[in-house]
Amino acid sequence: MTGTLCLFLLAACAGPDKPAATAAPSATTRAAPSPTDRLCADPELNDKQVAFAGQAGTYLAGYLLGQGGVTLVLAPQAAATGCSWLAWAKQQAAAGYRVLAFDFNGEGRSQRAETGRASGDIAAAVAFARAKGGRDVVLIGASRGATATLVAAAGLEPPATAVISLSGPADYAGEDALPAVPRLDVPVLYVAASGDSAFASSAQQLYDATPGNRRSLAIVPGQLHGTALLTVTGDGAAEAAKAVEDFLKAGAPPKP
Repeated sequence: MTGTLCLFLLAACAGPDKPAATAAPSATTRAAPSPTDRLCADPELNDKQVAFAGQAGTYLAGYLLGQGGVTLVLAPQAAATGCSWLAWAKQQAAAGYRVLAFDFNGEGRSQRAETGRASGDIAAAVAFARAKGGRDVVLIGASRGATATLVAAAGLEPPATAVISLSGPADYAGEDALPAVPRLDVPVLYVAASGDSAFASSAQQLYDATPGNRRSLAIVPGQLHGTALLTVTGDGAAEAAKAVEDFLKAGAPPKP
């Protein structure tokens, strides 16, 4: 892997109440992290690092695992990077998915954009995943990443195949998912732990605001939050993992 990586620019258009929609990207190059930097302290990721166009001319960094026609785009929670997903990302890659985990702008290895929102970073990640051949994209966010994922999903064109929110608050850092989710017309799963009370309440509130019969809600036991629902052993983890597995199997199974 060379010191530069191919980036893909996101062409965006949006109305006053709709986040940016993805469109066909064009190619450019930009300096990217060294492939020998032991991303996530895991030398197996050295050749899996990617960088792609974010907002305001900056790049976002992450890793891309696996093969297949369905890409899981993983957005991290606050005070975390794409590395927080690594154990689960490897499991999903082994199950036949392509997995893109990234760092939000100004965090981890991603450059800082002076303007823009987390939902814009997610839209950029979707554009990159599609440019890399991901015909179907499933958006999965943890906590603040889930809020941004729901906002981004409401504006994607073409839409995502499915969306999963893990412990997503209704609003975070100026992004409000409540007015966004009524525009979703794809399968959506909300997962939260009953002991993580404020986030369980948000999951119920967001579920209630989501239209149609393709919405799902899983309130599991315990107090696990965000990525911990899928990456650690604890009360409620098995139930959360099963809810996500069943949802993916029904709505977005792996494709060659």
